[in-house]
Amino acid sequence: MNRIILGIIAAIFIVAGLIYWIFKDNSYISFDDANKTYSIEKKWELPPILEEISGISYLGNNEMACIQDEDGTIFIFNLETSKITSRIEFGEPGDYEDIAVLEDTAYVLRSDAKIIEVKNFRSKSFKTNSYQVSGLDINDVESLEIDRVNNRLLFAVKEYNNRKAIKEIYAFNLSTKTVEEQTFVSLDGEAKIYKDLVGGKASQVIRPSAIRFHPKTGELYVLEGNQPKLIILQKNGTESNIHILDTETFPQPEALDFDEKNRLYISNESRRQPANILRVKLNSK
Repeated sequence: MNRIILGIIAAIFIVAGLIYWIFKDNSYISFDDANKTYSIEKKWELPPILEEISGISYLGNNEMACIQDEDGTIFIFNLETSKITSRIEFGEPGDYEDIAVLEDTAYVLRSDAKIIEVKNFRSKSFKTNSYQVSGLDINDVESLEIDRVNNRLLFAVKEYNNRKAIKEIYAFNLSTKTVEEQTFVSLDGEAKIYKDLVGGKASQVIRPSAIRFHPKTGELYVLEGNQPKLIILQKNGTESNIHILDTETFPQPEALDFDEKNRLYISNESRRQPANILRVKLNSK
């Protein structure tokens, strides 16, 4: 009997050791509060209907267009009153992940790489068109941005079916309604800027949840929700800066955008706290 008990105890220790060995390099990136590179200027707690907020797009006049990943509805949230002022039901329930607005047209991205175009989205007579991205081995996409100069949409792959480590950002041409052959930019976790982060292999995992151009500098901001961080790409596509985000403040960052004063907003899904939108000021590094 004693041998059986000792055998069970030994097996438990072996299993525990194996679990530690497998996951020891996949912990969260180390966050050092003393070296925090941002401050929170303002916080808006969101109503329960937006607890799964997955995309935001600033409209001007203190209004933010929001979507959540279950309903085919655009919610207009007023930052001044902290209330939802209108709802535009554009489609059936689905896994909607991001929204980008150009003038009176809203583009909504579904996780299966389907793009819904909602023309005159604030009008009662709005019209919708949908386009399915094809030819790419995509499992999940969550981020969408408008490249106004080149009349195209950009979307970053969160996961491929073949679990590729490198994550590409592709361009969807709005004239031809097809994906351009040339990749816009690639994010490679093997790059030195990721290897220098403290967190083992976890720091090299890139799963983009949102992308946005900075309206003044033209830099591309890539939000990472899995290991919360903000990656900033220069115009040539080179990663120039990374801001590590505290998981207490950013438990599930899913979307970002800028207002007319170039101020940054990041939204969080509900995780241990109500969903929110934060206005974030980045410090110089």
